[in-house]
Amino acid sequence: MIDSHEHKPEPSGSGLKIALLALAAAGVAAGLLLRATAPDPEALPPAAAQVPVLETYRLEALPFQPRTSITGLLEARREVEIFAETAGRVTQVGADEFDGVSADQVLVRMDPLLAKVAVNRAEAAVARAQSLGLLARAQLKRNQGLAEVNVSSRAALDEAENSARQARAARLESDAALAEARDWVNKTVISAPFGGILRDFSVEAGEYLRPGERVAELLDVNALRIRIALTDRQIVALVPGVEAELQVDARPGELFRGRVVAVSGSADARSRKFPVLVEIDNSEKRLMPGMVARVTLNLGDRRSLMALPLDAVLAEFGLSYAFVVVSDGEGGWQTQKRRIETRPIAFRPTEIEVSAGLAEGELIALSSIRQLEDGMAVRPLDDESPGTHVTRKNAQ
Repeated sequence: MIDSHEHKPEPSGSGLKIALLALAAAGVAAGLLLRATAPDPEALPPAAAQVPVLETYRLEALPFQPRTSITGLLEARREVEIFAETAGRVTQVGADEFDGVSADQVLVRMDPLLAKVAVNRAEAAVARAQSLGLLARAQLKRNQGLAEVNVSSRAALDEAENSARQARAARLESDAALAEARDWVNKTVISAPFGGILRDFSVEAGEYLRPGERVAELLDVNALRIRIALTDRQIVALVPGVEAELQVDARPGELFRGRVVAVSGSADARSRKFPVLVEIDNSEKRLMPGMVARVTLNLGDRRSLMALPLDAVLAEFGLSYAFVVVSDGEGGWQTQKRRIETRPIAFRPTEIEVSAGLAEGELIALSSIRQLEDGMAVRPLDDESPGTHVTRKNAQ
């Protein structure tokens, strides 16, 4: 039987290979053409995403007042211990412990009987000495008159002169005894030498006091004082009579004012610092001795300074550097590494004063400074155009 379907020849292997080779050749030709027409990558400007974006701020000279702050304890302006100066039994007590007293207020009265007896005896001795003195002077005058007419002997005149001298001595002795007796009477009354607070006063009526026995401790709290210590650099900048500000832990949110009343002329042998005494008015009695206070003093005159955040300073081998962001002349920005001189600023721990190396108005890199290099292309944050950008200013 004869098959009626036409027989189709199968494709040969050599034809498939030729087709694949032609396709590969076309791909190679297209790659060569693309490479030939592509721009040189080294000639292209860097992509915007590859330029570091920096936070910056404009350097500015601002007013600055050098200050120092030191913590200490408040003390009474005056503090005395009161002792009995004579012996006696207490007949009256004029105050209680912790009372406020005024100057010359009676604290203790002792029995004055023996002292008054001594006064009476001394007054009698004075009267007797006065009488003997009058008699001695009269006798001396009489003997001097007789001696002038050669009626009295020289021995009698000498005796009269000696009697007059003894009478004068007896009068002086009696006067001294009277003054001592009167002082004894005065010492039977113990008074406050100044107004203040009795911190310790435990005397009771009927108690017998002996000379030298401690009676009370009196504090003058109408004004308080605080002792602080300054270094040699601080003490030379301290103006005499300068006002001080005080913040007391027990009175949060309140500001008290005082003034420097005394400055030591030499340093303490141990601390090598100079003691300074600050006095605070306490007429309203809002402060008490023993409270913790922080004293702030102005040192010297107000001046201007340029401050850099510590984050903007790069330390290398003991030297300080900063990166200044300047125009590259083509509408962009670049860094300029500068060596600078700095010094610390009191009570501003996050900033440092620039004393040399930078000028006011320059734009300083603040972020990524450890990744920066001199002459590196950068872009300030929110950059618009060179010469107009200010990201942050240093605070006063």
